[in-house]
Amino acid sequence: MSVRVPRIETLNYRPGGFHPVHLDDTFKKERYTVIHKLGHGGFATVWLARDNVRQRYVALKILAARLSRDCPEVEILRRLRNSEESIGKAFVMSMLDHFWIDGPNGHHLCVVSEVGGPSIKQFNECPGLQSGSRRLRGEVARKVALQATQGLAYIHSTGTVHGDFTAANILLQLANIDEWTVDQIHERLGKPMTQDLHRTTGGPEDLSGPRYTISTIDMKLVDPHWISDQIMIIDFGIAFLQEQSSVDIGTPKAYCAPEFNFGYPRSVNSDTWALGCTIFEIRTGACLFRFRGVPTRDQVLVSMVQLLGKLPEKWWVEWEDGHNWYDIEVQVGGEMAGCVQGNMHHQIMQIGMHDGDIASDPSLYKNHDLKHETVIESESEMAPTASQAHRDSTNRLVALVEELTTSEAAEVIEQINKPPSSGSSHEKSTSGSSNKNTSGSAVASGSSNAKSGEKSISSEGISTGAPTAPPRSDDHPPERPVSDPITESAPIPVTLGIAEFLEPTGTTISLVEADSLEKLLREALIFLPEERVTPLHLAEQYWFQGDYANTVQNQKFLLKALCE
Repeated sequence: MSVRVPRIETLNYRPGGFHPVHLDDTFKKERYTVIHKLGHGGFATVWLARDNVRQRYVALKILAARLSRDCPEVEILRRLRNSEESIGKAFVMSMLDHFWIDGPNGHHLCVVSEVGGPSIKQFNECPGLQSGSRRLRGEVARKVALQATQGLAYIHSTGTVHGDFTAANILLQLANIDEWTVDQIHERLGKPMTQDLHRTTGGPEDLSGPRYTISTIDMKLVDPHWISDQIMIIDFGIAFLQEQSSVDIGTPKAYCAPEFNFGYPRSVNSDTWALGCTIFEIRTGACLFRFRGVPTRDQVLVSMVQLLGKLPEKWWVEWEDGHNWYDIEVQVGGEMAGCVQGNMHHQIMQIGMHDGDIASDPSLYKNHDLKHETVIESESEMAPTASQAHRDSTNRLVALVEELTTSEAAEVIEQINKPPSSGSSHEKSTSGSSNKNTSGSAVASGSSNAKSGEKSISSEGISTGAPTAPPRSDDHPPERPVSDPITESAPIPVTLGIAEFLEPTGTTISLVEADSLEKLLREALIFLPEERVTPLHLAEQYWFQGDYANTVQNQKFLLKALCE
């Protein structure tokens, strides 16, 4: 099947546009050799190249000529590189080199950085799966989210505002890529597909393109086996210094802070809002805010109120239609009745509940125009009724009880009947309450009695069904050799710590973790920008370090919460 010519790219091969690049082209006195293509956009093309001096793979970004002269990205990256060491610095894109080249379309700035793997958004949006059905395993998601938080804290500590902090700009690193041969690059990431670039009859005479176009690596298809749990924050194309002010919003609507709808500029606080949205996406595999098409101002604000509750009073004055809508909906029978603080907790508890469902529409919220012309949602997207909530709680209670041994059940009943203690409910499990499997995750001592195919409790919550495919049992052994997929001869060493990435289908979140995650998100997603906590403060939240393994202690907490 032929490869479709990327139209936006070919239109940019003209004076002031992109530099034509071919496979095996070299740059900077043959130091960098082009191996594959990582992507392109409106500002640049990005290439996977081999650094022949340092013997490693790098990302080579070649900016369009018209944008190279006044590009602030190099100064921002230099500032980040030269700032003091910090725990979050390791999770931020590092500029390794930069230089200029001349070509038929002008003078181009080239930026060399570390090469990354799939973005969080690419990893979650696996072809053929409903949004949210493929996601990072709980403990991996918390580790990745902590790195993202620490990385943003470091960016802010240098006096920089990222300005476009989204799941698309957080990359999962490829494990041991510098040890791969070019053949292994093609085997694991896909071979470069080329298509001759022909000028159309009567086309522009000033078009100066390459002889052929090259398809980009489809990171959605990369086997998680080749991905590490280390991240890299990228794309500082619209970043700026904190002492400056920027109202230029390039961030997708799903990550835009509410103050943008009331004339506020971008800031470190709007970065924090985007971080909260991104943390939700890292844990759940789906966007926090999802709309049909490009939403209007009213649609964005309504979705925020549905999720988080009433806007600050000073904003109601500027949003009279929304104020009136809210007053109606909080009444008995309205959408917001009984949930004046929004339905954040409900959205978190939906993790895994609809894995495998066929959704008629990917949006989560009605696209309100506040004029009684709303779009009907499917039943699975609507807030649950009291009877539905009771049924869900009962099912979760039954699933938990089925996993307990007789002695454990007696202990739980005794614990429930005890008067409340003053201690914290977020107790970590003791060493004797769980067994460790080969992947390092904790499993309950009574879970081995569950029959195949029955509901079972995972190490992160409750599984509503058997996994579609069992996890590989040989993912983590020390010094594990992997057969070379090219020669099938000598084993290739794989770095320790490559995690089992995928959450088993149907795994839901525990109440313990859900409560902790909601607390964190409500700290980041405070409406007024000046009241939001900093990423540095968020990084200290319990959710990141919490032990949510399937232990008797966590079963007690969940059972007690359900019974109450």
